[in-house]
Amino acid sequence: MLLILVFSGTSWAVKVDGKFWDWSAIGEYHKCSPRALSRDRSGFDMQSIKASLGAKFLYIYIEGRSVAGHKADRGWGVKKTSVRISFKSAQSPLNRVRIASDPARPGEIKISKPSLPTKAYGSKKNMYWAIARYGNKYAFECKIPVYSSSKGVHAGVQGGPLIKLSESNTSKRTHLSDMLINTVDVKTHRLVDTVEFPIKKNDL
Repeated sequence: MLLILVFSGTSWAVKVDGKFWDWSAIGEYHKCSPRALSRDRSGFDMQSIKASLGAKFLYIYIEGRSVAGHKADRGWGVKKTSVRISFKSAQSPLNRVRIASDPARPGEIKISKPSLPTKAYGSKKNMYWAIARYGNKYAFECKIPVYSSSKGVHAGVQGGPLIKLSESNTSKRTHLSDMLINTVDVKTHRLVDTVEFPIKKNDL
């Protein structure tokens, strides 16, 4: 019985480490619509997204395939991809943050918000993003700092877009923020795939 409790507890703990099995107990948050890819674009084609909100981080898991034009490749496309995740407040669209990875800087993300200096987080030892692979599937993992206030939980920076309301928040609104995810070929700076969807009350 003790072993069951230990293993069931650890299976729920998400780590950004390039391993996918710690996401097995977390359901799909958003399914990406099929997208007609351009022949001259290569990188990461997104297929589904998972999200898990912890005490200090929002964890994002993006599953997809590495592509060269229309066809799947052996991973070189995803290895030259920058994944960029943005949050925009539904109530105040000017309140937005962007989180960007760079394949040249493993494990490091940069968080930017208008009027604030850009900050870098993470390293090879303390990873804020990683790429996982199993078979011909690839996944991008990322953790994003979150901050609590009397209003609720904010993504990226203090006072950033709300992604969860606090228990004391009596607001009746259900649409909190929008999440936009782009995958970009860092060598050509061309957009490969994009998806946008709302974050609603009690989603996370």
